[in-house]
Amino acid sequence: MDIVRTDTFTLCWLSVASCRRFHRWMTNAISTLLLRDASHGGSAGQPAAVAAALADFVGAAKDSIELAIYDFRLSDALAPTVVGAFTDAAKRGVQVRIGFDAGKPATAGVLDFAELAADPAPVGTQDWVHEKFDGTGVATRAIKAYPQLMHSKYVVRDKSAVWTGSANFTDDAWTYQENNILRVWSAKVAAGYLTDFEQLWSTGAIKGTGEDDGSTTDIGWMFSPGDGREIDARLCSSVNDAKTRIAIATMVITSDTLLTALCAAIDRGVPVSGIYDAGQMGPIAKSWGKSPHSSSKLANWTKLSARLVPKFSTPYSPTGKHDFLHNKILVADGVCLTGSYNFSANAQRNAENQLRITIPEVVESYVEYISTITETYRGLPHSAVEVA
Repeated sequence: MDIVRTDTFTLCWLSVASCRRFHRWMTNAISTLLLRDASHGGSAGQPAAVAAALADFVGAAKDSIELAIYDFRLSDALAPTVVGAFTDAAKRGVQVRIGFDAGKPATAGVLDFAELAADPAPVGTQDWVHEKFDGTGVATRAIKAYPQLMHSKYVVRDKSAVWTGSANFTDDAWTYQENNILRVWSAKVAAGYLTDFEQLWSTGAIKGTGEDDGSTTDIGWMFSPGDGREIDARLCSSVNDAKTRIAIATMVITSDTLLTALCAAIDRGVPVSGIYDAGQMGPIAKSWGKSPHSSSKLANWTKLSARLVPKFSTPYSPTGKHDFLHNKILVADGVCLTGSYNFSANAQRNAENQLRITIPEVVESYVEYISTITETYRGLPHSAVEVA
């Protein structure tokens, strides 16, 4: 494995050559972009570097590009690089399709983190996508999901490579949020993601999608809503099987079954560590405290959170700084689970995706990353965020 660390972000990749040299059993090549908050260890050049990496990934397309994205709004500083990559591909004859979350109806009320167990995308993606891509040869489609979300963030290139992870295509996602991005070179993995995309594209909705789970020797993939319960069960199973360690980096944990499994792991002596976003979990835990039906959930969260470090992010507002810890990573022994899927019951009903990775070098890179960002926030003073 080759590891390159820069001031911009941590770039860890497994090249095809190094796979052959060190791990002849490996069938996939994976690279990971592990992002940090520019105010807490990340570089000011990180957003431009991510934009360039995405443009390179899209720019290598010869036949097709499919993008499923929740939030796509970039500033004038970043948009030309990314938009240009998609439009240039279309100009040279590549089939380019972008499916994005249609958002909520104008008459709908305001939904918050507690209701979504996810970040509410500010209004603007639909208008922005039409402004940048109409008339360019890039096909676009709004994917209806309300009151749920089309929350995936992935690109399929030439039916042979996938860009995915937790990061939306926004300035804040690449600047102030802890996010992880994976690039996977595997026709089998790409076929699974392409099936999910075709389901979204053909219906223009998330209902009936996400029923194409699969695996190779080293990577498994699942999609909700079709496999939502199975994703939660897989998370719990990995925790239940853990004997030596559990490491977490997550925006929220509201799944009752996962909270129960994590507390059971603590009870049997498994070391549990990591980080969560207190700006989002604080209000959620406070609401649990007001409901007698949530007393056991609150007790489990109190027990778990005592072993985790909080990031006190800026209280959410549509126009505010979106600096919440946005990862959804769980490592249990030699297994890493990550993607767009928040650790919540609500995520089961969204359009989401999750990878299960057992390549030792990749798993260890995530453990190191979680440790790094955890130590970054350990002991920092609380912000004005109100927590339970």
